[in-house]
Order: sequence, then structure tokens, then C-alpha cells
Amino acid sequence: CRGDELLVTAVHRFAGEQGDHLLLTASNKGDKPCWVTSYPSVKLGGDVDRAALPHSKKDAPGGSQRITLQPNGKIYSAVNLFDYGSKHHTAASLALALRDANGHEGPAYSVALKGDKPQFAWNEADVLNWNTKKPYDF
Repeated sequence: CRGDELLVTAVHRFAGEQGDHLLLTASNKGDKPCWVTSYPSVKLGGDVDRAALPHSKKDAPGGSQRITLQPNGKIYSAVNLFDYGSKHHTAASLALALRDANGHEGPAYSVALKGDKPQFAWNEADVLNWNTKKPYDF
């Protein structure tokens, strides 16, 4: 998939609670099937110079498989946020890029957050593989 084919949204889930995360949803708005693999390259705060988040060590294997996304189909990922309460970063947006089959990043796109509390905080964060089901059964 290319970034111009996808509509990506992010929702801050369970703000201030253990399990706090950003639910990422990508919808194929093109008229042909496309595919994704791996996990999205995510930079919190929308700062494209910031390092991309690592892949979660607790994520299930399978990120190397292609997921075909039909027109109007959706895929999901999540950014896990770990906020230890001091010396943390805060933001209300992120930059997201897709990865190709070799793990190379494409162009980054800014994504604004939705939800009751769009601002989020973190000391550490990581990201999950793309999946056809919402992570954590939410």
C-alpha cells in the first residue's frame, strides 16, 4: 500500500490507565487491493527527526507476512505507552510510515489523534505488527 491510498487514524485508548495505548487504524481508500507487512514506523510527536519506535518484544510473531487489504478494508496496530510519571514526553500527534517487504520505510505522514484525551505521555513506547483484528480485543 502507499500512503496516499490509506486513511490512517489514531485514537488514544485508556488514557492514564495501565494498558494505555494508541489504536492505529488504516483503511484502504484506493480502488484496488494493496498489501502491508511488518509494523508501521511510528515517531511520536510527529517529529520526523525522532527515532522510530521499536517493535514490541511481546508481540506475536508473523510480522513478515503480507496482509492484503481490499478496498475499504481495515488493518490495525497499536502503540504501547509506558509512562513512569516523571521526565516524560507529551504529544497529541505522531508521524507514521509504511515499511516495504525489506523493512525499508516509505514517506512519513502526520497523524492527529482523536478521542476524549488526545494528548498522551510516555517514557518508553513500542509498536505492534499490523493485524486484521484490533489488538487487545478492543
